[in-house]
Amino acid sequence: MDIGLIIGLLGLAIAGISLYVMLYALGFFQYLGGKKPSLIPPVSRQELEDRLLSLNDPSKPYQIAKGDEADLVAEWKIADSKWWGVFNKSGLKYVYRASLLLDEKRHSVRCYEQLVYITWIVGLDGVKPYVSYQKSFFGGRILYKKEKAKGYGIKQLKTLEAGKVYDYKFDIDEIRRPIIAVVEESGWEWVPVTAKKHIKR
Repeated sequence: MDIGLIIGLLGLAIAGISLYVMLYALGFFQYLGGKKPSLIPPVSRQELEDRLLSLNDPSKPYQIAKGDEADLVAEWKIADSKWWGVFNKSGLKYVYRASLLLDEKRHSVRCYEQLVYITWIVGLDGVKPYVSYQKSFFGGRILYKKEKAKGYGIKQLKTLEAGKVYDYKFDIDEIRRPIIAVVEESGWEWVPVTAKKHIKR
């Protein structure tokens, strides 16, 4: 076979694969759920939402709240001044957000994930975080992202006892894992998506 023909066919194959990957990333050919049967009878949409919101805990560095575009949004408590110091001292560089759509017809929870670089700005009232999700540098399916943080200081003011004040692993699975567990235990299907349009109401 002519070497030129082989190179031409190889080039066409690579172009075809590249086109498919690009279209998939834009949300074409995206599986939206509903075809994987669950052994657990699905709860109502409202019950699932209540269960997901009940994951909120003041001691955890993330929160789940109702969203503007999606049904629910799970993210680090970056807007909470109580957590600024922990995030800043930990050297956290990226903010994670998961936007969730609860599709009752398919009994699936579609999840679109974003990672955004965080900037720490020093002002008159201390260090504050600046995040813009409109400038997200990555959106879609995030496989892995982890940052560790340990901080030491005074635990008890009266006794001046020194010790570890915080010890967190800013692992996106710290947010994602309990959500997936609730979704699956509720008889719904967890469906990561690559295009933001699939989580908009």
